[in-house]
Amino acid sequence: MDRIALLIDTLRQQYQQKESAAVMLQTVNSLQAALLSEGAGLTQHLGTAKVAVMMPLTGAPSISTTENPVSVNEQITPAVTELAEALSREPIRNLKKAIGINDRYLLIQELFEGDEKKFDQVIKTIDTFRVLAEASFYIERELKSKPTYQKDSPAAQLFDQLINRRFS
Repeated sequence: MDRIALLIDTLRQQYQQKESAAVMLQTVNSLQAALLSEGAGLTQHLGTAKVAVMMPLTGAPSISTTENPVSVNEQITPAVTELAEALSREPIRNLKKAIGINDRYLLIQELFEGDEKKFDQVIKTIDTFRVLAEASFYIERELKSKPTYQKDSPAAQLFDQLINRRFS
């Protein structure tokens, strides 16, 4: 009981000194833990003789000090990742099959100057490499050294992402 009295006095002092809510909350949590440990094994009955409420002795919820409180539903549901996001992180084994029709036309127009045969040749060659270093050297020599290649374009970023996934 001495610890409980000490914690209550500490809380009063913190209130009088206008301490932050976070500091007082730590004291309240310590007080709650001390109260629960004092009453371990005891059943608590609250109310009148006609109505009784059983309070749990352990696992009491703590008070949150966040400015944006999280709902119970948000706390218990796992974070849902979008299918597209999950698939965008999966390794690619065959570049030709992994590139969709829209991306294919974008890459051909933006990076290969409309030359579909050159695109197919580069993709086939990249699929034969076993390590990223080989593929990077080949891409640097065949694509990135050309004056029309724009390394900051969305098509170039997509192509780099596909190549990295191929060798991940």
